[in-house]
Amino acid sequence: MFNKEFSFGAIVYRMLGNDPVFLLVSSKRNQLWGFPKGHAEKDESELETATREIFEETGISKVEFIENFRQEDVYMINDFLSDTKSSRVEKHSVYFLALALDDALNFDKNEISKLGWFDLKQALGLLYFANQRKFISLAYNLIKGESK
Repeated sequence: MFNKEFSFGAIVYRMLGNDPVFLLVSSKRNQLWGFPKGHAEKDESELETATREIFEETGISKVEFIENFRQEDVYMINDFLSDTKSSRVEKHSVYFLALALDDALNFDKNEISKLGWFDLKQALGLLYFANQRKFISLAYNLIKGESK
């Protein structure tokens, strides 16, 4: 049997002209680019967790969530409990789509090494995981479909 872990975050964007640009964060832990996300605190809803994590990791305090966008990535990792023992963990990373209503001013330098705004092509080149590239493409198509 294995443990399950859930984290919640968002694909954060803002409009630059007619096209969205996406906020990516680079983790200090593994230097990989991704989306702001983290674990829920006691009694937090999924959206409350995503909102808090966006603020904690990027300094963005105001976002507007776009309805009907919730993508879940499920994968297995090894959780190393000690030098000799590890267990399998089923990780669930849930992403919403959020329009930033203010800018990323301060970011958590303990967890995040850098952040930046990128167009879709740049973001696709930076994102390491295939599901993240899939999710950002879905987000882009939804945004562009709604802006017509």
